[in-house]
Amino acid sequence: MLSAATRRGLALTCPAGPVRRLISTQPVSSAPVRLKPGHWALAAALLVAPAYAYLTRTRLDSRPDVVHSDVPDRVHGATKKREGKTVSVREVLDKREGDEVWVVIDGEVYNMTEFLDDHPGGREIILSNRSRDVSPIFAPRHPADQLEAANLPPNVAHLGRLDVGGATDADRAALRVKTVKSDEDEAGRIRAERDKMDQRGLGVVVNMRDFEKYAEPLLSKVAWAYYASAGDDEITKVENGRAYQRVYFRPRILRKVAEADASTTLMGQPSAIPVFVAPAAMAKLGHPLGEVNLTVGAGKSGIIQAISSNASCSIDEMIAARAPGQPLFYQLYVNRDRAKTGALVRKLDATGFAAIMLTADAPVGGKRERDLRLKGEFEGPAGGVSEKSTETKGVSQAMFAGVDPNLNWDDIKWLRTLTDIPIIVKGVQTVEDALLAHQNGADGIVISNHGGRQLDTTRPCLDVLLEIRRHAPQLLRPAFRGPTGLSPAALQDPARLTPPDANDDDVRQSKPFEIYIDGGISRGTDVVKALCLGANGVGVGRGFLFAQSVAGAAGVEHAVGILESEILLTLRLLGANTIADLRPSMVEVRE
Repeated sequence: MLSAATRRGLALTCPAGPVRRLISTQPVSSAPVRLKPGHWALAAALLVAPAYAYLTRTRLDSRPDVVHSDVPDRVHGATKKREGKTVSVREVLDKREGDEVWVVIDGEVYNMTEFLDDHPGGREIILSNRSRDVSPIFAPRHPADQLEAANLPPNVAHLGRLDVGGATDADRAALRVKTVKSDEDEAGRIRAERDKMDQRGLGVVVNMRDFEKYAEPLLSKVAWAYYASAGDDEITKVENGRAYQRVYFRPRILRKVAEADASTTLMGQPSAIPVFVAPAAMAKLGHPLGEVNLTVGAGKSGIIQAISSNASCSIDEMIAARAPGQPLFYQLYVNRDRAKTGALVRKLDATGFAAIMLTADAPVGGKRERDLRLKGEFEGPAGGVSEKSTETKGVSQAMFAGVDPNLNWDDIKWLRTLTDIPIIVKGVQTVEDALLAHQNGADGIVISNHGGRQLDTTRPCLDVLLEIRRHAPQLLRPAFRGPTGLSPAALQDPARLTPPDANDDDVRQSKPFEIYIDGGISRGTDVVKALCLGANGVGVGRGFLFAQSVAGAAGVEHAVGILESEILLTLRLLGANTIADLRPSMVEVRE
């Protein structure tokens, strides 16, 4: 079930209906799915980034105990009400000068003085908004439970609830975050686009690229720059997708294909399709519920979500939102402070995570120029690996400040001392490193170049899988070590769907080792091609970010439905009935 904070947020977002209307329980179908009327009009102001503008005129006198009673920031920041002292608006405004720095968040007043130098986004963003209600800035970047007593940083002092009674109109206006016309214009644009999407419904989304097309006008400039950006000239991002166009199918005909099944297992966990939600950060930039949408949508669809270390929702929120028995993977960035990473790994162990994806390709953040041009005043999500910063950075660069750049192969052994959870090395881009991952005891790898977001002009991920096939076939399951395309064995018994698998003792795997791949996958045909070439499963990141931005958890379900239907169609047209039927002989790779 959802956490109390999240439930309150849902109720505030959907004042005219119950929670179940936002997180649909209906199966995905081709019929149009209507988004809740008015929901996005409320949320649009929050999601404009830089979200430092107070984009809706707040009626401070409508509820004297809550400043933002008609602003959807409550969906993020709905914390448990604390009893006790109240602080007047005038007391807050009196701190605009002096040694102490106060802010208001979600109707509560906090003394931030001792926290300034520890703030991940630097001290300037706090100082420039001192004695103001910073809820619109805080909400999209922090978990809903961040301000609960157990999660509050020890050097942030909670002073009491804001009392707006008796405050003058001038004082109430002074409390609001400064706004600029460009932010107001963008909020208006997003509201209008949300209204259009409400009218269209999800029936207009027929493939994964449609989600990207419809998400772009619904997102702020900063959100779009972060989601769509890649390293430097974005060549690798483009080539990741193009690589699949070099792989051609060899379909077999006149096979009984009335029955088809796309289910499989990933790291021993059941999955409705061989696709997992690849870890992607800052989902709240696209939707008020952020990564909780991915958790709920994945759970209802029967696939696995890999949670990002830099998620804008807390682990506890996502654990609370998952279905009974729903498996979760966690993408681990190792913090410079190893004690923090150790504590996190122990929490993952205690809460039953099914695998850890050790991120190895990001000792530093790549140069993502779209993001840098719209850097604004960004702070990384709480609980991630972002650290305090003395300069304004782009979204991605702020997030990598706390990553340990000295992470190395010996650290797999260190992780093994902390947990028995399967460890998957994410970010493998050469056959040499695939071999090292296996030799150092990893349970698998993710072939990944971070969606082209790190080092530009690295090879497409599919090329790395092909390199492993050529030079280290022992890492593949024995059935996938055979040649692609036509082989003499196939001609000896053409009635077989595929040639016989090798079953010699010398080709058996020394231990189970699973290979996953992400980057550029937007079609069910892409998924099946990767599996024919030996991958156990594939990750989709941006596609699910766009899907939840368009329609929340229902968008995630719809995306899974699209991929499942495309995978099943591909299986049938190949002459196969199940994922287990796939083999390298079903594809031909053209150089």
